[in-house]
Parts: sequence; C-alpha cells; structure tokens
Amino acid sequence: MIGSVLSTGVAGIQTGLTNAEQAGQKIAEANIPEKPVNVEEALSDLTSAQNQVQASAKVVEAGSQTIGSIVDIKV
Repeated sequence: MIGSVLSTGVAGIQTGLTNAEQAGQKIAEANIPEKPVNVEEALSDLTSAQNQVQASAKVVEAGSQTIGSIVDIKV
C-alpha cells in the first residue's frame, strides 16, 4: 500500500513537471508571430503544474514518513 502511495506521488511529480515544461514552451513561443499563444492561459497552466508538483511531493513525503515510522516500530 505504501509503495503505491509513493508511486502515485512520483507519477504526480512527473506529470506536473511535464505540464510545466509544456507551459514554459508555450510562453517561450509567445514572441513568434506565426504562433499565437495565450500567455495568460500558459501562465495559469504553469501555476497549476507547480501546485501539482508541490502536492505530489507532500504525498511522497507523507509516504516516506510512514515507512520510517513502520521501520522504527519493527526495529
């Protein structure tokens, strides 16, 4: 169960980083006249990606602390 929590947290971090990269690419393309970009939407996507990474990191941290507690109890 703890392993699945950690896997879910890591997957969330990876997804958030991918989304941040995509949003950053859109922002970088804002100066290309042939590619109209909604910068406000890209910035919103970047903020959402940041929140996803932070929340997922907390999931990983909580799972890690739980594993630490289990190890301490069994030792």
